[in-house]
Amino acid sequence: MREILTYGKREFIVEIQFNKRKSFSITVYHDLRIVAKAPLGSSIKDIRKGLNKRASWISKQIDYFDQFQPLPPERKYISGETHYYLGRQYRLIINRGKTQRVKLIGGFFTMELPNPSDREKAKKIMQDWYSSHAKELLTKHLKRLLPEFTRLGVLEPEIRFRRMKKRWGSCSQKGIIILNTELVKVPIHCIDYVIIHELCHLKYLKHNKEFYHLMRKILPDWEKRKERLEKAVL
Repeated sequence: MREILTYGKREFIVEIQFNKRKSFSITVYHDLRIVAKAPLGSSIKDIRKGLNKRASWISKQIDYFDQFQPLPPERKYISGETHYYLGRQYRLIINRGKTQRVKLIGGFFTMELPNPSDREKAKKIMQDWYSSHAKELLTKHLKRLLPEFTRLGVLEPEIRFRRMKKRWGSCSQKGIIILNTELVKVPIHCIDYVIIHELCHLKYLKHNKEFYHLMRKILPDWEKRKERLEKAVL
């Protein structure tokens, strides 16, 4: 279902999703999509009321993400193109070999494949490498940052790792934190921002005043880190 939101002279197309949830939420994505999630049984009147209430915020988010358009093209997984690790670019070199592996050596991702032109296999090998390194790296940083929150009475959360296209991380009402394995491609200070953001949700689930007060207390420059993260090219 789609709804057209009018704000001044602007019109925004909003995708409406109905889920088993208690509250109404709106997300503006990097590709300028706007998705509103509403509880099952919500009326169109209530949805429109929620959209109009957040119209100014939606407009600002669209303007913010618009500066990063067009988004970079998807990787082709061929020799010569660049891939990121911890915010730095490394060129991919694919050689013919009996094994199927990739290593980060010097300034290059060096891959071996029986068939160097097999892009799907090359893609899988790269994604597996990122996933493996992400779990190790994110776990390490989480353990380093967690004590700051346990002192506030926060219990150690269950952590899950997943490759996600639209979110860097999430925290459920049950206190389960999911971290995007793609984070391994961005700078360390951005990784810390995402982890701290999700840990703050263990104390305050919503983005309310208390949440942002805690964010500023623990990470005073979080807004600069967030802006750097939004500019990340993956």
